[in-house]
This record gives sequence, C-alpha cells and structure tokens, in this order.
Amino acid sequence: MNAPSPMPIRDYLNEMKYAVEHILPTLWHEQNELRDLEKQVQAATAQAREEYHRANFIILNAEDPEDVMMGVGAHWDSYWGPDKDRHYLSQEAAQLRTRLAARGFSTTALAGAILQYGKQGLSLAYGHPNNWPEGRKIGEVALSVLIRHARNQAMHWGEERSEDDKKKKPYKDMADCFRKLSTLNPVFGDFEKQNLALEVVELLDWKEYSDFERDLLGTSGQC
Repeated sequence: MNAPSPMPIRDYLNEMKYAVEHILPTLWHEQNELRDLEKQVQAATAQAREEYHRANFIILNAEDPEDVMMGVGAHWDSYWGPDKDRHYLSQEAAQLRTRLAARGFSTTALAGAILQYGKQGLSLAYGHPNNWPEGRKIGEVALSVLIRHARNQAMHWGEERSEDDKKKKPYKDMADCFRKLSTLNPVFGDFEKQNLALEVVELLDWKEYSDFERDLLGTSGQC
C-alpha cells in the first residue's frame, strides 16, 4: 500500500480552523477570571495582616489599660473590615477554584487537543518527525520539537517507567525538552507529575486561532 501523499500545511489549517477557533477561547476565560480574583484575595489578606500587626504592636507595648483596649478595638476593626472582606473573597475564590477543578480535566484535555492538532498537521505535511522543520525557537527548544514532546507528555505523563526506560528514546528526548523549558518556567520541571498541556499552550501564547496558524505556517516558511 502506498503511503498517503503529504498534505500542505495551509490546507490542513483550513480544515482545523473551526475547531481551534472554538477551543482556544474556552481555555482562557475562567483562567483569567480566577487570576483576577486571586489578586483581590491577596490584597485583602495583606491588608488584614497589616491591621492585626498594628493592633498586636499596640497591645504588646501598652502602658495602661486604655492602650490595651485600643489594641482590642483595632482587632475588632480589622475583623469587621478587611478581614471580613478577605473571608468572603476567599469563599468566592474557593468556589471558583472548585468549579475550575471540576472542569480541570476537560480544560487540560482541550489544551492537549490543540497540541494534537499541531502534531497531526506536522505529521501530515512532513511525515516522520526527523523531517519536520524547526520553526521558531522557544528558549532553547524548536517549535516543532516542543509540539511533539508536549503532545506526548500530555498523553503519557502518568505512566510508570523504569530507570532503564528513562534513558531511552522517546522519553529521554521528551525529558530533555522539558528540562530546557524549566529554565523559562520551573513548572516544566514537573513533567513527570502533571499534565502540562495547558502550560505549554500558554507558553506558546496561542490565545487565538491566528497565533496557532502563524506558528504552523512558520514551520514551512509561509508566514
């Protein structure tokens, strides 16, 4: 049986456009919402801590009963002011984190699907990975190399391997790729502990279809 003819990368992208255009916005909406809320929680927590420290300083350095009562009053002001805000903000953040955790698997799977689309396009256009053009560099790692190993990491990260297996391809090449990425962000050093598809898509800055298209076309020099 004859091998299938290569598919031009632009033709492949035309086929994938609808799917990618709908997946990418889903990945980032609640992620951005959570980060904004976490900033509010951190600010409220810091304010509450400052109020408590001020009250404790007054109490510890009190010279008479009035100073002690001033410190006690400051404690109550802190609770009913910034600390109460922190409490409710934390509840809201916890609820949002719970929602995100419940959807975490599907969100990571969507990121993995984006990487799969990238890997499939390179395979259809160029065949064996040894023939893939590099594309742009992300740190020390070529785009096509990153897509290949990130897709494999997303699919196989939880699998147990012997120390001998870790010295062989393709694991050895994947591990080398992620160790290089860890110089850009330490989270990539955890490639054996978690699915990093979402972090890779974020590192690639694939926010919209045009970002994905630009990078894939760039491997062929068409961009």
